[in-house]
Amino acid sequence: MIIGRAVRSLRSVWATTRAVSDMHDVARGQAALRRVTSIAAAGEPPETVFGAVTAEASAWLGGALIALTKYEGEGTESVVVAQTGGHVPLGARLHLTGDGVAARMWRSGRAERIDDYTRIAGPPLATDLGVRAVVAVPVTVDGNLWGALSVSSSLRPLPAGTEDRLALFAEIVAAVVVSAAARESVRALADEQAALLRVAALVARRAGETEIFEAVAVQAASLIYDEPTTLVRYEGGRTFTVLAHHNGPAPVGTKVTVPVGDAGTLDELLRTLKPARLDRYDTVADRSYSNRDYGVGSSVSVPIIVSGRLWGALGTLNEGRRLPTRTEERLGKFAELIASALANVEARGELERFAARQAALRQVAELVARGAALDEVFEAVAREASNVLAKSAANLFRYDGGCATAIATCRSPIPVGFQAAADAEPVGVREMHARQPLRFSAQATGSAAQDRDEVVIAVPVIVEGQLWGELSSTAPRVPSPAGAEHRLAEFAELAAAAIANAENKEKLRASRKRVVATADETRQRLQRDVHDGAQQRLVQTVLTLKLGLEAAARGENTAGLMREALDHAERATVELRDIVHGILPVSLARGGLSAGIDSLVVAATIPVDLDLTPQPLERLPGDVEVTAYFVVAEALTNVVKHAGATRARVTVAGGPDQLMIKVADDGAGGADPRGGTGLTGLLDRVEALNGTLMLTSTAGAGTTIRVTLPLPVPRSQ
Repeated sequence: MIIGRAVRSLRSVWATTRAVSDMHDVARGQAALRRVTSIAAAGEPPETVFGAVTAEASAWLGGALIALTKYEGEGTESVVVAQTGGHVPLGARLHLTGDGVAARMWRSGRAERIDDYTRIAGPPLATDLGVRAVVAVPVTVDGNLWGALSVSSSLRPLPAGTEDRLALFAEIVAAVVVSAAARESVRALADEQAALLRVAALVARRAGETEIFEAVAVQAASLIYDEPTTLVRYEGGRTFTVLAHHNGPAPVGTKVTVPVGDAGTLDELLRTLKPARLDRYDTVADRSYSNRDYGVGSSVSVPIIVSGRLWGALGTLNEGRRLPTRTEERLGKFAELIASALANVEARGELERFAARQAALRQVAELVARGAALDEVFEAVAREASNVLAKSAANLFRYDGGCATAIATCRSPIPVGFQAAADAEPVGVREMHARQPLRFSAQATGSAAQDRDEVVIAVPVIVEGQLWGELSSTAPRVPSPAGAEHRLAEFAELAAAAIANAENKEKLRASRKRVVATADETRQRLQRDVHDGAQQRLVQTVLTLKLGLEAAARGENTAGLMREALDHAERATVELRDIVHGILPVSLARGGLSAGIDSLVVAATIPVDLDLTPQPLERLPGDVEVTAYFVVAEALTNVVKHAGATRARVTVAGGPDQLMIKVADDGAGGADPRGGTGLTGLLDRVEALNGTLMLTSTAGAGTTIRVTLPLPVPRSQ
């Protein structure tokens, strides 16, 4: 009897040691996340952050082999962008064949696990690398599957919870990809403006035609990965003459006649006077002279229209690679520049204005690219927009609920900080929600007390798909410059890029602070709970056992002491189980969301009505179930601690594409999420899954929390 009790006591001590070990593991994980988020927030290149992610994840998982891959080719292959241990080469392309973990994830869009590759038709690479088990989690960017973060084992299945650990690092990778895309967009725009500016400068100083044409070919090629570029003049009779080229197949002076009915891009351009693209000439090899005479595989041609007539064309071609998506747009800008240069003497003034506009855009783009303060960027946007629109008044407005606030102005009677209602003029907030350029008339009263007509031109500022504000210009009613809306839109795009870049950096910094705060709070809570509860019980157990041993040595009856020691040990076991339950309940891991929520409702100290649809809920992706569980747990905790409610209702409804959770109570209401109710941590969890959280809490009318979590759409097999 005594030996059996002693064994149970030792098992309790082992459980305590295990819990302390888990606590240390959590601390190591939080430290790893802090190091990675610090690197990301500092604006390091993506490859640096990716390397830090794999290295830190590997260290946290005991030196496991980690790989970060990016899906390409419509899901036909993935490319290794970072790895540890040299187990797979950087840049290696892995074809998604068989039933491997990468192929499974591409189909499911969620975390996947394979515990024994020898039992499935996995890819040959897994066998070659000696991989037995793999766990992989998705990296999702803007709702799309971007890549996968995986850990491999050659000996045994990976432990439970590996998916959750990797998911923390996958979120950081996704944030870095979004931020890098914003910076790359700005750099590309700056490069484009610089190339156009170099050609425009030649035109402005009246350089010779040959020099201008050669510069057009070279600068246009620089924006499309140095693909061969050719400028031709139309001679009539379907004949073109090569004027300049950059690595083009035909020498300067070559005359090319396009046969009637030819299927190439020049034939289409002659028929439509619009840009033409053909990605695969081999499909029309019998009809296309370009494929027959010059070995062209793909081509893009844009027309140069002067005074309403076809003057020539600017085109690019290669031997089969698909040309970049924006090729027509970029070549078209150079075509416009040439047309302006050739039109007539009056075009000189327009070209000078064009050069000034490109210089203005470049100045703002450089501010954005180097991460200047938003106030500095906003002031530059308003100033340069005013300059390119003949020094008209320019205003940059920020929308906030039902108001539009002026955050930057130039040559405008509207002061910074001015606010207008949503239905006020001349701001036109309501019209801006259509997300289209706007032009309308307005009345303005001058200092001479004489009304004058004005024209307001406004364009929306769209940040990551959401209407953020507007950029507008106000001028006296005179013939406004052609393309004024387009010019404003260019500056609006730069403002949007700066805002998106700054917001992404701020989100990274805020996330890093919350990770640190959460780690500290979790560690302190675990220390307090273990010290004040289980540890004290175990100390009492040890002391009582010692007293029992001493009594036994004296020949005394030790039954009472043994019962007391057993009671302390059992209470310590219960308290440790409660602590572990607070980290991640067993009911959720084993029985899914239905079982997890049932356990919360049963444990609640007030009556809780539960409505699950369907009943029971189907198993959902692990991250969705965990987030939904903690939403209900935190909401019920707030109800009990703060709401003064007599009853609550939990509603969970699962659909084909989203999960809805609602927790309502009949308490006092008036809840403030800034008061430390735990909603900030919940919001982080929800937003990490691209979900939404809404709090409605009117004084005297109870509180309702609504959360919507998107579900991955099953991919077609």
